[in-house]
Amino acid sequence: MNDTPYPVSVRRRELETEPRPEDGGLETFETPDAHEINRARMEHLGSLGLELAGKTVVDVGCGVGHLAQFFVELGSPVTCVDARASNIEGLRARYPGLEAHVLNVETEALSTLGRFDVVFCYGLLYHLENPVAGVRNMAAVCDDLVLLETLVCDHREPMLVLVDEPPVNNQAVGHIGCRPSPSFVVMALSRAGFPYVYAPRSAPDHPDFRFSWRNDASYARDGRNLRCIFLASRREIANDRLVPLLAVDRDPGAR
Repeated sequence: MNDTPYPVSVRRRELETEPRPEDGGLETFETPDAHEINRARMEHLGSLGLELAGKTVVDVGCGVGHLAQFFVELGSPVTCVDARASNIEGLRARYPGLEAHVLNVETEALSTLGRFDVVFCYGLLYHLENPVAGVRNMAAVCDDLVLLETLVCDHREPMLVLVDEPPVNNQAVGHIGCRPSPSFVVMALSRAGFPYVYAPRSAPDHPDFRFSWRNDASYARDGRNLRCIFLASRREIANDRLVPLLAVDRDPGAR
C-alpha cells in the first residue's frame, strides 16, 4: 500500500544502465518509417499554399537535413541548427552545401545567426524539457511564420506531460522530453508574441496525424504517437486551408 503523502507515480531512473549508440543515432533518420512520415509531412506542407519561396528559413532541430531540402528546392536560403554535433556532421556529409550549426535552442540564442522570415521546427518541441524557452527563442528571430510539428497529449487545457527519453535514437538531449497539449502549444506561441496561430484544416496522410480527440491526456494510442501541426504568424493569413486557433476575448460589457 502506498503511504506517501502525495499521489506520485515517478520511479527512480538510472541512466547509466541504458545503452548508448556508437554511431550517434543517425540511423533513426534513415528508417522506412522515418522516410514515410517525412514524405507525409512535406507533401502536406506543400499542399497548404503558403508563400515560402525565396524566404529566409532557419530549420530548428534539423537532424541530418532531410526536411530542409523542401526549402532548398523552393530557392529559400536555409540555415540549419541542431543540438547534436553528430547530427550536424551527418548533415554536412549528406548536404555539404547547407549552412549548419550546433546550437541548443533551449539554452543558446538563435539571434547569433541573424533573423529569418520563417522558423521551421518539425519533430523537435517534444524533445525539449523547457518548450516555452525554445518557443521564445524561435520567436525572437522570426519576422513572419513559425511552422511547427510536434507530438501532443490529448487534452483541452494548456497542459504539459513530462516524459523520460532514452539517450538513444536522437531523443531529448537532457533525457527529459514533453508532450504538450494543443492548447499549451497555442498559448506558448501566442504569449511569445504571435497574434495569429492556425491549424491546417486537413492533416498529413499518416496515421500519427489521424486520430479522434478524447480529452484523456494520452500521447500515444493503438501503438501510434499523436501529432499535430501549428502555424504561428505575425500577420493574419487569408487561407481557407488554415483554421484560426486563438479565441478572441469578448468585451466584458457585450451581451
